[in-house]
Amino acid sequence: MVVLGLILLSPPAFGQSGDDWRVHFAAAEEARQAEDNVAYAAAAYAAAEAMPAQHLNRPFVQYHAARAAAMNGDVGRAVAWLRTAWEEDIEALMISFAPFDPAFAMIQESEAFIEVMALAAQMELSVTRLGGEVHLIGGAGSNILAHVSADGVFLVDTGYGPALPALREALSKLGADGVATLLVTHPHEDHMGATPDLGAEATVIAHPGTAQQMREPYVFMEGVETPPKPDVAMPDIELSRDTTITVGGEAIEIMPTVAHTAGDLSVYFTRSRVAHLGDAYLAGNPMMFPGNEDPDGFLDRLEGFLDGMHPETIVVGGHEAPVGLDAIRDQIEASRACMTFVRASIEEGMTLEATAEQSLVTGVTPRGMPSGGANRKTRGRLRSRSRPTWSPCRFRLLRPACTHPIGVPAGPARRS
Repeated sequence: MVVLGLILLSPPAFGQSGDDWRVHFAAAEEARQAEDNVAYAAAAYAAAEAMPAQHLNRPFVQYHAARAAAMNGDVGRAVAWLRTAWEEDIEALMISFAPFDPAFAMIQESEAFIEVMALAAQMELSVTRLGGEVHLIGGAGSNILAHVSADGVFLVDTGYGPALPALREALSKLGADGVATLLVTHPHEDHMGATPDLGAEATVIAHPGTAQQMREPYVFMEGVETPPKPDVAMPDIELSRDTTITVGGEAIEIMPTVAHTAGDLSVYFTRSRVAHLGDAYLAGNPMMFPGNEDPDGFLDRLEGFLDGMHPETIVVGGHEAPVGLDAIRDQIEASRACMTFVRASIEEGMTLEATAEQSLVTGVTPRGMPSGGANRKTRGRLRSRSRPTWSPCRFRLLRPACTHPIGVPAGPARRS
């Protein structure tokens, strides 16, 4: 019930400019489900135009605008939205779902559509050394780590499948000509898209929950799915408990952090002082999605994992720039504060709507934090979104399990 409150509480202050897009997107979803393509397009365009710049879910809303245009036979506008999502490069490769989307059937043979779908072949990825033998590869749809040693490349995540040629080129710049070991943090296409190819050469490590979901069609959104992964992509090693392995003389700690999905793993390169938490940590969120089964246990385990790291550890989440340990601890504290608030509301018999309204009135704030945000960087982001008082329970979580990225229920969709 606590997690239900965390997921479903929606921001009531829709009049604020930073939240206008949510109203339009809700209208777009309603029209889409009613099969009113004209209304779907109008509302999706409005949502995409109102979306704050650099918002983590901006490309998802732009994708909806593109598919709505395609359903109305508007090739020019559909391709323009796809190209905008590509050029803004928040998660450019999200457009790679379009060939699997029946909404684009009317325009898939057009020259303009084929041209924009070919952009992935021209992309270049960034490579940044974070510490020791660990390098961050960015631009493939999610953050990839490459640990390069005499034992070969230990890769954390792959990004989207169409980015594989660019990923291989990035690895070649590090002196690598292949991948020895691949760890998949969780079963979402922007993190495991290239496993069918890399699985043929690498030992694949994943959680059993990831292995199970890889055997099923991947649902991006309602009505849009990609086929199950082939046998060659399946994990060679399935880890469901804390494990330490040694690669190139470096101890690598792997810990299950199941919450965001049924198959989350986090990894810590002890000598290089670099950690990858997958989508357990998303910098654009003021709090974490703590899972459906044991939210307190998830936060306790994650905090314990952090406590065992060097104080100067660089932490990589699934998306956005690396941070220090304090940023993760801030989200953990914010999550606990919100859970406490929601539990108290449940005990008082308050509805979700009343709980959301009360959080605005009281300005729910973790103990010891100013009511402007969890940290200086977070406060700046929240102010830029026109939110006068930080209230974690107001926010729909980005990318929770079983919902669209923006927290709008989407039937059977597992995309996050």
